[in-house]
Amino acid sequence: MRKDIKTTEAIFPMPVLMVATYNEDGSIDVMNAAWGTMLSRNQVILNLTETHKTVKNVKARKAFTVSIADTAHITEADYFGVVSGNSTPDKFAKSGLTAEKSGKVDAPVINEFPLCMECEFIRYLGGEY
Repeated sequence: MRKDIKTTEAIFPMPVLMVATYNEDGSIDVMNAAWGTMLSRNQVILNLTETHKTVKNVKARKAFTVSIADTAHITEADYFGVVSGNSTPDKFAKSGLTAEKSGKVDAPVINEFPLCMECEFIRYLGGEY
């Protein structure tokens, strides 16, 4: 049954967003972000908990990339969503994917994902709206 969801800021269906950063030691960290969308034509907004290693990296590096995973890499995308970088420091290396440094920001671009947005960090709102 079809449901009218009225006006919303979210994208439905939600794409699988992969947020990538560099760790303190320069290794790559990637997380599967369940909630994110375009805030404006040139801004992305992500709803991420501060306990994620990725959030700490974004705040420290002031940059991140957001890739949209495709069906060919659903296993890797799922892996990034269930394995924590806080407990598995080399999780990107274990994924089998490859990356290169962004030419625009201090963050990695995952080669296998078909779309990547290279982002500068603006601010973290915490519990504010």
